[in-house]
Parts: sequence; C-alpha cells; structure tokens
Amino acid sequence: MNNTDWKPHYTKKCTTAENAIQLIESSQTIFLAPMCNEPQVLVEELIRQKARLQEILLYTIILGSPCKYADPICHPHFRIRTFLNSTLLKKAYENNNCDYVPVNFSDIPRWIKEEKIDVALIQVSRPDANGFCSLGLSVDVVQTLIKEATVVIAEVNSNLPYTCGETLVHVSQIDKFVPSDRPLLTIPNSHPAKEELAIGKYVATLIPDYATIQVGVGKIAASIVRSLQSKAGLGVHSGSISDEIMQLINLGVITNERKEINRHKTVCTTLTGTNDLYKFCHQNKSVELYPVSYTHNAAIISKISLFYSINSALEVSLSGQINAEQVEDSHVVAGVGGQMDFIHGSKLSPGGRAIIALPSTAKNGAESRIKIHTKYVTSLKSEIDYVVTEYGIAKLFGKSLSERAQSLIAIAHPKFRAALTEEYKQLV
Repeated sequence: MNNTDWKPHYTKKCTTAENAIQLIESSQTIFLAPMCNEPQVLVEELIRQKARLQEILLYTIILGSPCKYADPICHPHFRIRTFLNSTLLKKAYENNNCDYVPVNFSDIPRWIKEEKIDVALIQVSRPDANGFCSLGLSVDVVQTLIKEATVVIAEVNSNLPYTCGETLVHVSQIDKFVPSDRPLLTIPNSHPAKEELAIGKYVATLIPDYATIQVGVGKIAASIVRSLQSKAGLGVHSGSISDEIMQLINLGVITNERKEINRHKTVCTTLTGTNDLYKFCHQNKSVELYPVSYTHNAAIISKISLFYSINSALEVSLSGQINAEQVEDSHVVAGVGGQMDFIHGSKLSPGGRAIIALPSTAKNGAESRIKIHTKYVTSLKSEIDYVVTEYGIAKLFGKSLSERAQSLIAIAHPKFRAALTEEYKQLV
C-alpha cells in the first residue's frame, strides 16, 4: 500500500467494541497485550459479554492492570493463565480459576508460536501518514502475537504515545480497530521507606561509572535509581523504564555513551510509570522499545560491557538460592519475569554483575527473608554475584557454602542472626 491506499482499509476495519468482541466465541484462547498496554475498553466489553462466553482461556502478563477479569462474577466464564502475577488475582487463585505459567520473558514469543492463540487484544496509537500505528507503552511479545494470532483486535487509543524502536505495526496487519480516548494505565511514583533507601545506597556503591544497568520495578528499584545521581555516563538496557530513569536522563546521568550497541539510546520493552514518562517518550528518538526477543536476549546483552542486572526477591537461602515468585502457603505473587534472562546476560557481559536486592524482613518485621532453605527457587545460587539488604552487601561469587552463609547472616536483620547461626550450625 502507498501513503493513501491504507486509509479506506483502515476505515472499513474500524468498528465498535461491542461488534469487535462479538467475533470471540466460547472455548477460545485470548492473549491480552501486557503491562500498561492492556486495552481497557476491549477488556471491559469482553466482561460485559461474558454471559454468552464459556471456557475462555485468558493469557495475561500483569503490571498496572486493574484485573477486572479476575472478579468472581467472571470466574464461570474466564480461566486466567498468567506469566506475571498480581495480588489482584488472589480471589481467582482461591477459586481455582487462575494458574501461573513459569516461563522466562525471553521465551514467551517461542511459547506463542507453539500454542494456538485465537484472539489477540492489543492497544495501538492512531496510524501515521503511512498507515503505521505504534505499540506505544509496551512492545514485549505483541509483535509475535500480531503475526501468530488468528484474529487481532486493536484498541486505537488517542492518548497512546508514538514511541521509537521496533514499535510499528501497519494497519494491514490488524483485523479490527476500536477507536478510544481512554486514560492510559499508569504506575504511580513510589515512596521508598528508609530501609529501601538504605538498600539503594548500598547497591549504588557496586555500580561503576559508565556501567549499563537493568532495574526492575517497585520501591526498591526506585530507591536504587535515585541513589545513582552521582554516577557518570550510565547506560540502560532493561525490561522496563520508570519516571526515576527519566529523571536520571534529564540530569545527564544516563547518557548511554559507552554502550557497544544502541549507543546513546535508552533501551527497554515497556514503560512503567506516569503520564509524565509517557509524554517524555512520545517521539523521543533517544528512547527505544524492542521486543523481549531483543531486550531479554542474553546473546544481545553479552555485547554490552559492564552490564549490571539488579533484581529483587522474596527470599534468599543461606546458600544463595533466590526465590522471587512464591512464599510458602501462598499463591504465586510475582513471576519468573526477566530475572534469569538478565542474570544470564550479566554473566556473559565483560565485567558484568548480577545483584539481588531485598529487605531483610517480611510481614512487618516478623519474618526473616534470609532463610536456611527456600522451598521455591527462581534463580540459582551459582548465578548471583551480590545480595544486598538494608544491612549491607553479601558477596557470593566464588564463595564456599559456609562463607556464603556467614555473609548472608551478616546482612540479615539483627534479631534473626543468632537463630540463623544456630540453625546453620545444626545442619553442618
């Protein structure tokens, strides 16, 4: 199609949310665009039409979503499968209506190609003069979904930023368009507590000037990024970027000047922040979004020197095993996500390091997050260089099991150190 040929095709494909969702039938598999790009008008219409639908299998990657499809009134109609969890799915878990799929983010496109996805519900910007829409807030796995799903329905949101990188999809690739001016899903700025601020300061001592960082989301991630303001020439190659990353770019701390690839570009697959971040990234050529097959690809990351992966966890065992998914007697509260992808990348990067940062306690200080053993393991003890709490840094790389135990007990909350020491003595 030339610059004008696409317009009548686009107009013909535009319809109402009601008509678009009527294309969905019982027993089909639906994949929702992940993160803050989840199309809310389409989701709400799907819920409105739930009475005519049975045994819908709904795949999600949740971050920022209100999870309206997890309401108990939807349980007879939708079965949820998620690659990344939310506490808003608790009731669905309790009713055996939600299950967790433990797949590394880098592998989800491969999973999509091997499965049958009947319908993809996505969100895009308005088309440009050449008939290309932008995926806006999140590229992640959507390019693969568009190619593999039988039917692709897009909410065309006038508020969605037109972002750079591999974000474009032509109107010819989409089956139905539903115009929308819905406010975008956002992640509010966090306000770290003093423990989280202390963690950030410790992590900052490990990050050299001109390193390239990957940081997760949440209060600890925010405190870490805020603690990097004195650094020079940092790069970013991450799963997500936040308002705090935007602030470091504006301060001239993040320049991406030493990256061997994507030099002078901040690279991610999703935006996890406020409307200020979305406006900052609109048509901003210094910020590029790519699919997870690029951002989370260890072979790509290996080309970047001094790559520091910084992730969090729920628990750490005294041997260094990392649990970032589930605590005992609870449903899955997080997910594999990109943690192992970025850890593997850091191990292949010249001078790279893998850091796990977490508070020393849980349940308002009643339980230690540093434990003798952890029942669930997300990342292996052999992969982690440092573990950081508000009480300091434990260097694990190259350390024996007894040395690891001593280092980790030293950064546990003081009130648990004696008990951990005694328990460990009884094991050896």
